[in-house]
Amino acid sequence: MLNSYKISILLASYGILTIGKVPMGLLSLLKILGSSSPDKNAVIEPEEGRQKIQRIIEIIILLLLATATVASAWSVYEASAWGNVQMENVGAIALSQGESIRLTDNDNMLRTIDVNLFLSWVQAASEKQTGRMVFLEGRFRDEFRPAFNEWLQGAKPGEVPPGTPFSLDSYSLKTSRELEQVKLNISGNLDKVRQANANSDSYILTTVFGALVLFFAGVSGKWKWPVITLIFIGIALIFLVIVLQRVFTLPVIIT
Repeated sequence: MLNSYKISILLASYGILTIGKVPMGLLSLLKILGSSSPDKNAVIEPEEGRQKIQRIIEIIILLLLATATVASAWSVYEASAWGNVQMENVGAIALSQGESIRLTDNDNMLRTIDVNLFLSWVQAASEKQTGRMVFLEGRFRDEFRPAFNEWLQGAKPGEVPPGTPFSLDSYSLKTSRELEQVKLNISGNLDKVRQANANSDSYILTTVFGALVLFFAGVSGKWKWPVITLIFIGIALIFLVIVLQRVFTLPVIIT
């Protein structure tokens, strides 16, 4: 409408608005007016540039979302796997504790037998009951006999040496050795439980960081202001670096 108004004014000023007459100067005027219209290419080029930048941002957001999703899924799997390891070792500890109780009862029972026989022998020796002494020595257990013989060496016939055989290194019970091994197993399993629990917690925390990446990357494309979009993308990138660093450095288990 503005161009038509300009044409009318120019035509009127030149006196060429006559019926049935179109002078050759009209074409030149139209060219002049046409040259004053905006350049369409100049408008299209900035628009294409903005669209290109928008596509790049969308690709970056897509990569952030995809990487964070895969890393989070892996972290969830590893957290579950380490949780299973923790439960397996807890079960092993429970079994070892039951075995420890059984061995402790057996060890106490055997020591009680050795102590009672030894005290009876000492009483017989103090009363010079040689026959009873020989009878009791025949009832000594095989694990107690080496310590008793070592304790008795060096003593004069008929004398009772000082101390007891139970303080000697040669007095060693199989149940005691087994009990010590069970205790070591329990301690080792406890360490495994603590380590598995720490690894599981670390992967859960990694999953939380992955969720933050998904959040900031997901909302970054919702803003009309490019600066805010870039800020959210930057925050998502920071959390993604943390996620990847933890994923590649934490212990891995495949079950």
